[in-house]
Amino acid sequence: MTKIFLFDFDGTLVTEDILDVMCDIVGKKEESIELKNKVLHGFVQGYGPLCTRINFLQGVTYQQMKDKLDENNYLRDGVVELFKTLNDKGYITVVSSGNIEPVLRYYQELLNITYVFGSKPDMDGDKILGISESSFRSHDFKYEACLDVIHQYDEEEKKVYGVGDSAVDISMLSLADVKFAIDPKGGLDKHVDYVIHDMREIIDYLD
Repeated sequence: MTKIFLFDFDGTLVTEDILDVMCDIVGKKEESIELKNKVLHGFVQGYGPLCTRINFLQGVTYQQMKDKLDENNYLRDGVVELFKTLNDKGYITVVSSGNIEPVLRYYQELLNITYVFGSKPDMDGDKILGISESSFRSHDFKYEACLDVIHQYDEEEKKVYGVGDSAVDISMLSLADVKFAIDPKGGLDKHVDYVIHDMREIIDYLD
């Protein structure tokens, strides 16, 4: 049986919004937080605020981001242990996020994640050039990225797991046979099978 595990990123694998942390490299952390909060409270919609936050990072290199995350990777308790177990058991792991792919690449290398999908800024080598709203292929690219991976295994018997932390993860988690919420917000707890507070708790539910 093919076993696939879908993960949200910010607030799920990590305790902070890592885009805010990256914006601290250029002294724009507070502006990033303010824009994020306007979206969370419904004052603005669409990908414009996310693009603005990413564009704060113009000129920042992957090495600068890596150095910042080497100081503190903000991983939730139990994440390292969970991914070691998933990799040992042969799970396909998928992280889908609005965060930028250079950040996700850092965690992919750290945790041996099979697939990562995120926002795709234009790059000059490892240097961020910027991003526009046209870079987002749909209103729910997190869901579609996970669906694309699942469809690769349509001819096989499979079981899909998923975990998120907020209501924006509901559509992605709809793809999972077994759904988890970690410290859920926005009513996500009503859409999952299990509520957890430490990622190690998931290990007991794995096949």
